[in-house]
Amino acid sequence: MVNKAILWIFPLITQIIFSLFLPFFSGFNLNELIAGFGYVGLLATFPAFIFALFCYRKRLHQRNLLQITIFSGGLMFIYTLILFSVYLAIEPTQEPISTWEHSLAVFFYALMFALPSSVYAMVILRLFLPKMIISQKAEK
Repeated sequence: MVNKAILWIFPLITQIIFSLFLPFFSGFNLNELIAGFGYVGLLATFPAFIFALFCYRKRLHQRNLLQITIFSGGLMFIYTLILFSVYLAIEPTQEPISTWEHSLAVFFYALMFALPSSVYAMVILRLFLPKMIISQKAEK
C-alpha cells in the first residue's frame, strides 16, 4: 500500500512554501497576512490535498511523471477557472471590461497557476511517492 503520509505531508509543504512568500506581497501587515493564509489554503493547499488523494487512490509511483504532470496541471487549471470565475462574479472589476477580455484574463490566470503547479508536483510530490508499485515488485 502506498504511504498514507503523502495525504498530509504534500499539502503541508505546499502551505509552508507558499506562506513563506506572503510577507513579500502583503507588506508585513498582520491583517493581510491572516487573510493571505486563507488565500494560500484556498488556492494552493486544497488542490494539493485533492491531488495527493488522487495519487494515493490511483497508486501512482515516481515513474508516472506524465500522469502526475497532466493531472496536476489539469486539476489546477479547472480549479482556477472555476474559482476565478466565481470570484469575479461576486466582486466585479473596478473598470468595466468586455466579456472577451474577461474570458481571456481568467484563461491566462488559470494557465499561470496550472503550469507552475504541474512542475511543483513533479519535483516535490515525487519525493514522497514510492519507487514502484508493490505488485510490480512481486513480478520481478
